Amino acid sequence: MSDYEAHIEVEPNVHLIRGENKSRFPEANSLLIDDEILTLVDAGSSLANIKTTLRDLGYTLTDIDRTILSHFHIDHKGHAEEIRKISQCEIMCNHLSEKGIRSFDGMVEYYGVASSEYYSDWKALLENWVKHIVADYHVDSNFKDGIPIECGDIELIPIHLPGHTIDHTGFGINGMDTLFLVDIDLTRFGPWYGNAVSDIWYFKRSIEVAMELNPDCIISSHLLNPVKENIQNRLQTYLNVFDERENRILQNIKDGYDTVKKLAQLPTIYPKIPFNVYLIFEEFMLEKHLEQLQQNGVVNEEHGKYKVTE
Repeated sequence: MSDYEAHIEVEPNVHLIRGENKSRFPEANSLLIDDEILTLVDAGSSLANIKTTLRDLGYTLTDIDRTILSHFHIDHKGHAEEIRKISQCEIMCNHLSEKGIRSFDGMVEYYGVASSEYYSDWKALLENWVKHIVADYHVDSNFKDGIPIECGDIELIPIHLPGHTIDHTGFGINGMDTLFLVDIDLTRFGPWYGNAVSDIWYFKRSIEVAMELNPDCIISSHLLNPVKENIQNRLQTYLNVFDERENRILQNIKDGYDTVKKLAQLPTIYPKIPFNVYLIFEEFMLEKHLEQLQQNGVVNEEHGKYKVTE
């Protein structure tokens, strides 16, 4: 059992359902909109914490009217299908999410892991860790970027913020002063873009969009509390991580770690590799940086080896 409350009210009738283990992967925060249409946003928090929040507000799982999914990742679609089977709630997502949400094979394609030497280990880890995620999921409808989703007195405004994934979407809550930025998560680790459908350029631009919206409050999928102070500085620090990683890659190449495999074994992006399957994502992120560095003429590649240009 966690040493913190399962949920807090961040705005009137808007409840942050915290994930277990301080909302670290494979947990993630969810939102519950307690309105005319009882709406769950993401289903990655533990089922226990979702049930506790509902109970404290006088509901059960059967009362959920709608679940909205921000993107296809396992810690966000989470328990959505289990909840749908109990409540018969509507499932909404970005149309770009459908392939990754509906089936395990679609999710694998979006992750881009099928050809990895660690694929079997990755699948086994999921089956042990989050067994529910290998099932097929149902999707009823799609929301559209910028078109409000009415819950009653509260409306959620989808904001397509790609980069983390192709479909990654945040939400304004009754405008843009309070933003659920999902996996623009402001964690110490920084941005994560380790899938085939991730993109560094778009991720950077999405963080800049968040800064331009100039919110008063940011809700993260992986922080226990909303961020209400030094928001612009927090977003800029988060954005700076891309350059910090790029500089580290360049220095490591100069030090003789001149292949993706060598860079991954250090590791260069993750502070440590807890399981070999994490090398899949370390390598993906390294490859994305190296591709940009090549395009910018900063490194050259020959036979899989990289060299920093003078």
